[in-house]
Amino acid sequence: MRFFPVLMVLLLPAATFAQATEDEAHRADRRQTEDLNRSVQRSVDRRNAADAAKLARYRDAAADYERRRAEWRRRVAACEDGDARACEPY
Repeated sequence: MRFFPVLMVLLLPAATFAQATEDEAHRADRRQTEDLNRSVQRSVDRRNAADAAKLARYRDAAADYERRRAEWRRRVAACEDGDARACEPY
């Protein structure tokens, strides 16, 4: 039974050395993963910025369309109410 604690004390340095080598490999892997993640994040940020610009242009165009459509509806209603000037094409 005394053999087990002695064996553990003797194996501890070997386990520590093996773990240090493994840690360095994991650190290198983690650095590579972080680099890849930063690269992908830059791509996502560029895409999101482009999408935001497209969305802003779409919203401006949609708002302009709604304004023109509201004006058309107002003119149609005025024409139907007898305003001859509203019946003219614009």
